[in-house]
Amino acid sequence: MGFFSYLWGSNQSRYSTVEHYLTEVEIKKLVSHLTVQSIDSKDESVIEPALVARRHGDGKISLRQISDTLKQLQNQNKISKYDREGLMRVFENYFNDKFGGV
Repeated sequence: MGFFSYLWGSNQSRYSTVEHYLTEVEIKKLVSHLTVQSIDSKDESVIEPALVARRHGDGKISLRQISDTLKQLQNQNKISKYDREGLMRVFENYFNDKFGGV
């Protein structure tokens, strides 16, 4: 971990760069007010297309790419810090359960 990452508490290094296939339906299921209570339908309509677009042509995406995309939306004031943190927990749990911790 770099010195500046240590100072600012960056979590980027903790997210895997290994890509896994994730369908649009799975993304919509995970990005839901049912999974993260701070998210509403307006948030869903911003987050879902951003994550779907971030996948490569083969439909694969990594936790790091998800984190980067959500961080970008937070920096653009489209979602809150709490939305981002809640969604990352959801995606981490999903990836751990489905792909064995990667």
